[in-house]
Amino acid sequence: MPTPMKSTAEVVRVKQAFAWIEEQRAIHLKAVGPKGEPVELTAEEARSLAERLGKLADTLEAVLGRTDDDE
Repeated sequence: MPTPMKSTAEVVRVKQAFAWIEEQRAIHLKAVGPKGEPVELTAEEARSLAERLGKLADTLEAVLGRTDDDE
């Protein structure tokens, strides 16, 4: 399990795929099974992970004080 962040404790999990914000600067993603095998997702699970990653990206941008308009 990832180490909790200092200010935002959101961890996204779909099956054995985890995503979290580390040190308020980047999204980290880990998707590996207990024996090191790749994680298999159904189409529905992949869409769920993608949606939740989008929300995590919004959180990171808010922490960094950025929006899509800044790019």
